[in-house]
Amino acid sequence: MTACTVLALGASLLVGGMTPAATATVTPGATMAFQAPTSPSTIPDLDAPGPARTVEFAPDGQYRSSWGHATIQAPQHTRIIHVDPWCSGMNCPVTIAPDGSSASFSLQSNNWVWIRSIKVSVAAREDAPLEGGRFTGSFTLDGATADWTVNITEGTPGAFGGYANNVPGGGGARVRFVDPDLNAAAAGFMANDIITSVDGQPVTSSASLNAALASKRAGATVPVDIRRNGTPMTLQYTIDQ
Repeated sequence: MTACTVLALGASLLVGGMTPAATATVTPGATMAFQAPTSPSTIPDLDAPGPARTVEFAPDGQYRSSWGHATIQAPQHTRIIHVDPWCSGMNCPVTIAPDGSSASFSLQSNNWVWIRSIKVSVAAREDAPLEGGRFTGSFTLDGATADWTVNITEGTPGAFGGYANNVPGGGGARVRFVDPDLNAAAAGFMANDIITSVDGQPVTSSASLNAALASKRAGATVPVDIRRNGTPMTLQYTIDQ
């Protein structure tokens, strides 16, 4: 037989999967009294933006005589990308909220033992705080809850990939030059565009433009409102360093 997460006793149904490298582990006790990870090495580092990492919820080896239901809450400033209970031979549908803030699944067998890890892939949101930090979510199975923690790394402050100066009267920041090799050019900025807001934050001068971008992570994509020859437009800008 293959490695398995859940063994359904009566019908010999299996749920399983191999343990990936570089994961954090939450280890429950024999009576479903979960313990959160304490060693820093067990807490995944997430870059924002950056790839997802896998967290494992370790099994308790306990027999269950009814369907199991799990609910997962993502730590703040993260989103759940994938939940893998590795079902084989029985139905265990997974539902992930559209914004990735939560997920749930049911193990639809009346007799089963949880014997291998359940895996959750999580990524930091692009709008995570620039300073980063540790944030905690929860994993609940059959009424018992474990906390799980991620570390979002400190970001690099953003900057405009060109040069802009003030529009008289606080009317925005006028683009004078766009570096053709940077993201500002790829986003479609052109000379004489007037930038009026960044991600909903008003821009009244070149200084306020620089401040708005420096408060966000380089690499994050945000809407930037501009006026081009008097016509309002919105550009999607992946912020430069």
